[in-house]
Amino acid sequence: MITLKEHRLPTDIGTRLARLEKLLRSAVRAPKLVNASIESGAVDVYDESGSLRAVIGQQPDGTSGVVAVNGPRPPIPSVPEVESVLGGLRITWDGGFADAEAAPLDLSRVQVHVLTSASAVPDARWPSATIEAASGASVTVAVNHYGPVWVRLVAVNTSGIPSLPSDAVRTMARRAVSGDLGNGVIQQGHIAVGAIATPHLAVGSVTPDQLAVGQGTNLIPDPGFEGAATANTVAAGGAAWSLAPGNRTGVGIRLDCTADAPTYFTLPLATVPVLAASQLFLGVDVLASEGLAAQAVKILARWETTAGEVLGYGVAEQAAPEAGVWRRVTGQVAAPQGTTRAVLCLEASAATAGWCVFDNAEAHTIFGDATGGARAEIGPRGLRLYDEDGEEVVSLVSGQANYLTLRNGTTRVAAIGSTGDASFQNLNVAGTVTIGGDDLATLNNGPRGLVAIDWMAASVKTTTGTEMGYIELAFDAEAGRMYRIAYDGSAECSAAGGSLVLRLRSGFAAAPLVKSTQLQEARFPLSQTARRHVRLEFTGVCAPDDLIRPGRNRLLLSFTSDSGAPAGQQVTLTGAKGRLGQMTVEDVGEQVAKTGVYNTGGAVVPDPPVKVTRTYKAAWSGSYANRSGYNSYYGNQMVGGYYSSNNGIQAALVGFGGSLASDLSGAKLLKVEVYLYANHWYLASGGTAVLKAHGHASRPGKFSADQSDSKAITGWARASGRWVDITSIFDSTTFRGIAVDPNVTSTTSYGKFDGVGSSHPPQLRVTYIK
Repeated sequence: MITLKEHRLPTDIGTRLARLEKLLRSAVRAPKLVNASIESGAVDVYDESGSLRAVIGQQPDGTSGVVAVNGPRPPIPSVPEVESVLGGLRITWDGGFADAEAAPLDLSRVQVHVLTSASAVPDARWPSATIEAASGASVTVAVNHYGPVWVRLVAVNTSGIPSLPSDAVRTMARRAVSGDLGNGVIQQGHIAVGAIATPHLAVGSVTPDQLAVGQGTNLIPDPGFEGAATANTVAAGGAAWSLAPGNRTGVGIRLDCTADAPTYFTLPLATVPVLAASQLFLGVDVLASEGLAAQAVKILARWETTAGEVLGYGVAEQAAPEAGVWRRVTGQVAAPQGTTRAVLCLEASAATAGWCVFDNAEAHTIFGDATGGARAEIGPRGLRLYDEDGEEVVSLVSGQANYLTLRNGTTRVAAIGSTGDASFQNLNVAGTVTIGGDDLATLNNGPRGLVAIDWMAASVKTTTGTEMGYIELAFDAEAGRMYRIAYDGSAECSAAGGSLVLRLRSGFAAAPLVKSTQLQEARFPLSQTARRHVRLEFTGVCAPDDLIRPGRNRLLLSFTSDSGAPAGQQVTLTGAKGRLGQMTVEDVGEQVAKTGVYNTGGAVVPDPPVKVTRTYKAAWSGSYANRSGYNSYYGNQMVGGYYSSNNGIQAALVGFGGSLASDLSGAKLLKVEVYLYANHWYLASGGTAVLKAHGHASRPGKFSADQSDSKAITGWARASGRWVDITSIFDSTTFRGIAVDPNVTSTTSYGKFDGVGSSHPPQLRVTYIK
């Protein structure tokens, strides 16, 4: 039996401290992370200053691993050992560092830079080669010239941070000697320009495919700078010239423009025979660096005589190229008198800093001459014509604006500008002129303004009850048009009372009398004798049986007094300088339908009808082979007529949906017009369209038109749109679209019209009263 005394806890403080110390040592020695994992995340490692140094686990791009970041700058590599080899250099790094005992653990690679001067700073983006082994290694670098170069090494860590460069080692590539040459060693691209003279070549030993000559009409060999000919050219150009990535793909020619004084860097590409007055089209792509300091970058033709005398330069240049963007530099140049050859070159003129890259050079012969006067030129861009003064009058070229100028002797009489604007001395059109598809003649249907006017300065009197004439005014009227006739003047009377009566009368074509047909009347109370303002106005339609009739109309304004006017009262229509009486006739436009209704104002009546003009867009369109099944080959395009037996006589349909049916329900139809754009006719002179109406609510599977009546429109030009009046063949209760249905094999009627989704889709314009 265990007693309580035997299990009594120690009460001695020393014993308790010893026990706690033993427990603490056990806790410290125990593993801190026995079993753990990182789920879809990462652990960031920071140094004592709080800077991120590594990321362990899943990286931002989805990969996993340990990635070092923001590592310290690597130490400077030791000076390399450089050995000249044939056409290049062998560079060896021993794995050491100038300012460190051992390689850093985050070393990624060592870059090799071959530079043009001892002071040039290596660009980590453009190493000549790299050494991947941390223990050191050798690499061989090709050099495209035999001048002096300098080699420096740069260490780069896994964070992408470069070290300071090593000291520069001066060297140069080794030229070939007799011991280096074996049978077949010298191949295409190994021989410099001009190194082998004619006596060294046997007849037939060199064939055209072995020569660096222009490609097609381009006089520049290897214009994309991809081949051995370009490599030889660059090698001969000197240390400033090298190869670099080209425009988007391939290879370009890079020029280092660094110089202590303004320098002309020129690289000849080819020498071609050229006669005096010959013209060349020059072009090249150029990429400029930030800080490029040069007068211009260019492609040029250096005009020379047979003896090599330089006669001048033909230049296509860009003075201030935008940095970091490829730009095309082009120009047209002409050879001066005495020229027998042209040396085609790339150049940066008066340059001191920066760099540029050239690619895709071209030099094409322009067919024509530059001697002045009337001539034609045909080149890569197109056609140009010049007048007797040597000025360009026709330009039909790609890549720039086109224009046309016509002359009569020495006088320029007409022009179509580069924006499509046209100017003429006079314009005589035998056919129609359309604006936005509307015939210009229909645009004259609007108001034409005043057609007759008269001013009256004399005063005329009449006595009570006697009607007296005051002004006669005549004008010619046109049927279907509306005219507003107005008199504006002043009147006075000798005694107050009664009313002044103004009457407008017409004798039509005969002389008007006070008993002639009355058109309008206006009354004014004569409550006082003082002069007062009076006015009469009448608006009417010109029709054979109406108050205004086609042809000559002779109007008379007369006046009298009645309605209780005192006996012996004299009424006067007055006029004088500064207060003339005025009578006018104004053409106010085409006849407008009457749409008013009777309304006493005391009861609810239906809304009065109004005249509405509404335009509807096409909802669907299509073509039908053999005037039968839908021809899906043409999609929504509308084709009509006969071209071949493949489709036979074709027809087309277009429908106008939306609110057309509801709008026309119960409406009085005044006018219906359809707009169609003929994008093509079989004949260049144009064609004939035959239109019908149909009642299809949607595009049918087979063609049919609901009426035998049709409307033919002749002389419809290519690439032109028209509004066609189809009122005579359109029934508002039945029809919902238009058919193009010539139904003949004549080539005159074969045409194509824009459909739904095209640049100029069909439209329907309806004018109605409802």
